[in-house]
Amino acid sequence: MPLPLQRAALAAVMLAIVPSLGPQAGAAGVGAHARAARSAGAPRRPSPSFEVQEVAPNVYAVLRREPPGYLFQSNSVFIVCDSDVVVVDAQFTAAATREVLGALRRITSKPVRYVVNTHSHDDHVTGNQVYRDAFPGVEFIGHEETRADLETGAAERRRQLVAALPEGLAAIRERLRTGTTSAGAALTDEQRASLTSDLALGERYLAEAPSFRLTPPTITFADHLTLVHGGRTIELRYLGRAHTAGDIVVRLPADNVVITGDLIVWPVPLVGSTSHPADYVMALERLRALRPAAMVPGHGPVMRDDGYLDLMIRMLTSLTRQVDSAVARGETVEQAQKSVNLDEYRAAFAGDSKVKQGLFTNYVLLPGVVCAHREASARRR
Repeated sequence: MPLPLQRAALAAVMLAIVPSLGPQAGAAGVGAHARAARSAGAPRRPSPSFEVQEVAPNVYAVLRREPPGYLFQSNSVFIVCDSDVVVVDAQFTAAATREVLGALRRITSKPVRYVVNTHSHDDHVTGNQVYRDAFPGVEFIGHEETRADLETGAAERRRQLVAALPEGLAAIRERLRTGTTSAGAALTDEQRASLTSDLALGERYLAEAPSFRLTPPTITFADHLTLVHGGRTIELRYLGRAHTAGDIVVRLPADNVVITGDLIVWPVPLVGSTSHPADYVMALERLRALRPAAMVPGHGPVMRDDGYLDLMIRMLTSLTRQVDSAVARGETVEQAQKSVNLDEYRAAFAGDSKVKQGLFTNYVLLPGVVCAHREASARRR
């Protein structure tokens, strides 16, 4: 779900990007890294929507397989303990979460004791209600900022999204009906796949919207929380403001695995309108300092080196430095969005893929400049 965008603006954004929605075409270095990451570990019982990969003993990553687009589901992780299970993140729809729960039940009959939400965006929390229904004693764990955001803004954001989606989905249907972009060019197979995925997910979300139930964390923390549970030590850490004000990571020290939530998103980062770009850089540097052997991102394949993480750090550093200079020159947000040049990173993340270039514009450049400009302006007051 494109929560880095303000939901009320989603229809306008989708209308703007429908002509350029396109395939997943890996940039040279990043694509090679992702392919190598995907090859690590054997998938278990793949579904059309995801694969389940054991990344450490009794630790299973549920990796989404939908094509890149403007609507998406999140990865999940199952941590199977002696007598129960800890799940990290739910999905954007109840139907998708039920499918993921079905995959868990094929692995173990143990009940889910905890669901950890890495942040407050709907693609990671809407499915909480599925776990609540299936396991009445389940506890939900998140940062205190995640709970505050869900209790104060979630209902209104969902209302705005439900109001905005139909216009954007209608534009997608028209593109699929005619088989052309709004400029009249024929859709490629990859463009059609991306549009079809967005349409299906948007329609599913709208169909479920009347039954949504807010399910915020029942256990919160500010800095860190350690669970010594079921034969495992599970560390929950707040590394600072980043993609949101309340992002957390989950570290399994015995396995040296870190579950990053949306601090890391592949194939294009989600900086977004809820972000704090300067702090984001520091959070990623703290993540790197943990020296994980494997990272499970919020979206994308398991990563077993720092290549993608380092690229994100360099990009966000460049973004914040350029915006700081723009603010010092007295540039408005609109002027800064034109003067900031991230072409090097657009090429690295998006290559020649139109859909990933659109994602980069709408999830990195435009909202990233807005957030960095706000922060740089505040520092100068």
